[in-house]
Amino acid sequence: MPNTDPFMSNNNQPQFLGYLHSFRGFAIINIVAIHCFAFAIFGSNNFNFGEENAISFINEFLFHNSTIYFAVISGVLFTAILKNKGYNNFFTGKIKHVLLPYVFFTLLFSILSQNSNNPLAVQPDFFSYLKAVLRNFVYGKALAVYWYIPVLIFLYLATPLLDYIINLKTLGKPLFAVFILAPLVVSRVELVELVQGDFLSLKTMIYFMGAYAAGMYFGKDLEAGLTWIQKNLVVFIIFALLSSAALIYFYIKGIDKTGPVSLLASTYYIQKMCISAIVIQMLKKLEENQPRWLHRIAKDSFTIFFLHAFFLFIVMSLIMPLLTLKKIAPFNIIVGGIIMIIGSIALSMLIAAIFRKLFGKKSRMIVGS
Repeated sequence: MPNTDPFMSNNNQPQFLGYLHSFRGFAIINIVAIHCFAFAIFGSNNFNFGEENAISFINEFLFHNSTIYFAVISGVLFTAILKNKGYNNFFTGKIKHVLLPYVFFTLLFSILSQNSNNPLAVQPDFFSYLKAVLRNFVYGKALAVYWYIPVLIFLYLATPLLDYIINLKTLGKPLFAVFILAPLVVSRVELVELVQGDFLSLKTMIYFMGAYAAGMYFGKDLEAGLTWIQKNLVVFIIFALLSSAALIYFYIKGIDKTGPVSLLASTYYIQKMCISAIVIQMLKKLEENQPRWLHRIAKDSFTIFFLHAFFLFIVMSLIMPLLTLKKIAPFNIIVGGIIMIIGSIALSMLIAAIFRKLFGKKSRMIVGS
């Protein structure tokens, strides 16, 4: 590793960075993928998550903790672009374009009673609906993926403190190193645990704050940071491969927790952070030739995040004959998962397009794009 610190200059950054926009598209595709393949397995296995198989592991191996990509990009964008616009604009933008869509979709999907036997069952009465709205808003449970929004709000609220610390002359770098490395010993609460309990997890917030802090640190000077990654790209690739190999070993041996620390969560953090650096560098090399289809997905990424979990159930119900076709297993799961990815993204983007047509730029305050 080089001895110099390449990130801490204050060069002005451009207002639109195409490669980061592409990375946002990459992130949402990964997030959608893990849910779609998981439910393809779920549907093919008589609506049971219990059976472990190679497809399930491959899905986790490739896509688990992809929300880290979102945390990284949020941190990068703050120091690279949003900070220069002031905290008033930062928090106003987050209220309008994150909190308001979250409220809208929480109000909408709290109508559903979350009956495991009938995902479209509604609340029995208005009082039950109001109770569900409050619970779902606080804990991010209107749909399974919404747990990340309270975490994201926490990261936004912590941003001024992190920004203050990153600019401390003496303690800034070591303190930020602590934040970035904390996820190696502070494990997130997994989705199954969140579904079973009504609580906000400080551990999960600390875990994703590591990725957010790394993004902020990197975004202080993107060009210098990208140069540093390029010089050390082999190191990132080696760590990505080593962490991936460790995940395979842990899976084969059935290893997870040592005391309160999840070795899987720590290793996934290393893997996804290395992949973040590698993919951002690869996209940067494309310069002005960013994939248009990826930018289109990136533009609607927040709407896709909010809606894909609902639409994947609809697509899954339509392709159940394929998912239960055991004769071609596991190809039925692979093909079914791909269909669900395309279908849930396309339907989410359709909703985004409809709202833009109806409300123009104000649609961002309703559906997020």
